[in-house]
Amino acid sequence: MDKGESNGVKEVVVAVALSSGLASSWLQAAVNPTEPTADLSSGNFEITYRRKVQIQLFGLEDITFDKSAASKGDLEGSTPSCVDSNIERYEVSLDSRNDFNLTAGLGPGSDKIPYLLTYSQKKGAKDQVWGAGNLGPGVTAGNFAIDGPIDSKTCDPALDSKITVEIKEADYTGKPEGVYSDTVTVTVSSI
Repeated sequence: MDKGESNGVKEVVVAVALSSGLASSWLQAAVNPTEPTADLSSGNFEITYRRKVQIQLFGLEDITFDKSAASKGDLEGSTPSCVDSNIERYEVSLDSRNDFNLTAGLGPGSDKIPYLLTYSQKKGAKDQVWGAGNLGPGVTAGNFAIDGPIDSKTCDPALDSKITVEIKEADYTGKPEGVYSDTVTVTVSSI
């Protein structure tokens, strides 16, 4: 279910129904020494100037898996992720309300199903993976090509920019019946 859009950030709910037994250089903060040293101490900071940069994310869709049947195997689903901008390249940050776990209910004792998110593009950009020992929540990565100029609302099929969700069979097998979900926030930023 679409959670809406504010300040260019769109949230998408990733949900699963199980039943029947079933960093960006521009984000780097200034670095200061943590302790005194003899004779010399140094740190660093970045200077960034952004002039009329515009970027828009669109095309996200909810992903739902329904394991009502007794089928087995790993689960995989995806959503398009389209970006228009007046700059050529962008990077992505994916954040998860539940640290890349689908959860049933609230609280620390809730059942969890871990998942991976992969942001990919067909042309030249290296895939970026979040969750399960890969990139963590809110980490920015990648060097992706835009789909079109700002306001074109073009999702370039040749780029096939998408976010793929992968859930391993071993991670959902034996979990209690119910609805497991998480909300993922996708943030794109110019490079």
